[in-house]
Amino acid sequence: MNSFKQSLEEMEELAGFLAEDLENVQRVISFAEENSLEMDFEVHAKAETCEESAEHSPVSLDQIVKTLVFIGEKPVAVLCPGSQRVDTEKLEDILDTDVRMADPDEVKEATGYPIGAVSPFDLEIPVFMEESLLEEDLLRPAAGSRAVGAEITPEELTKVTDRQIDVKD
Repeated sequence: MNSFKQSLEEMEELAGFLAEDLENVQRVISFAEENSLEMDFEVHAKAETCEESAEHSPVSLDQIVKTLVFIGEKPVAVLCPGSQRVDTEKLEDILDTDVRMADPDEVKEATGYPIGAVSPFDLEIPVFMEESLLEEDLLRPAAGSRAVGAEITPEELTKVTDRQIDVKD
């Protein structure tokens, strides 16, 4: 394990996040072990946006993976680059139904994760991956916390998705 220094205030904040998110991060660790996924974990300052996450870590905004939940006939998750938006009309064409973004309660109900910490791993809803993510060497989706990300290759990430689609706005 590599070490890093934290001030008392930073450590209190980190401990609070980890205590709050520990069960979710453990879900991701267990899923990765059970499915032999090759990934590393990165602990960083809490981030509320993809832009903040990119500022706190050595990955670009395009490498950060947003796991967005949409509600149609049933909930679905769409993985897209942190710099992009999902074109809901394209998604509606693919799913052949009207869709809308899920609200925070619907996200929690569909995934078990809070907004900003939704991991694409171990979801019981269909998971679609924006095909432009395949162009990156390394990706970083959330790992069940706003302060922990999973570093994974696009090839490994495709193992947990149902299919790759073009929904970039």
